[in-house]
Amino acid sequence: MDYQEKARDFLYYMKKLNQMPMIRDLSGLSTGEQAVLHYLSLQDSSVCAGELTAAFAVRSSRTAAILNALEKKGYAIRSADPADRRRVLVSITADGRAAVDAKSMEGIEHTAAFLEMLGPDDADEFIRIVRDAVIRSQKKESESYDKIIGN
Repeated sequence: MDYQEKARDFLYYMKKLNQMPMIRDLSGLSTGEQAVLHYLSLQDSSVCAGELTAAFAVRSSRTAAILNALEKKGYAIRSADPADRRRVLVSITADGRAAVDAKSMEGIEHTAAFLEMLGPDDADEFIRIVRDAVIRSQKKESESYDKIIGN
């Protein structure tokens, strides 16, 4: 089997899939904004802006631009850390949580429409293949990490 050719086909069709209206982002948020907002929604309290920069492996200027956009939309707020005024803390707002919930429901609806379009048998097979790919990738990453640390 020519896996390079299969890779080309896969990348071509993934690009086409991501361009489909039912898959494409419809929320008005950039990918970075979505990721940061989702990250904030999973936290029990405020996080340091530097933590976001590290978590997403981006420059602090990119983090600042994302936070500016989220603040402008009313989805996040920044404040000085009372314990260390040099640090900036970021929190999600109630509107931000509502946006995450709406985006989550929108994603479920679009994914359900996509799977329905495939039909029951192909939907099951598609999910099985994606699940197996994720499990195998995680296993390979874990094995690679174990080699790096000498386990």
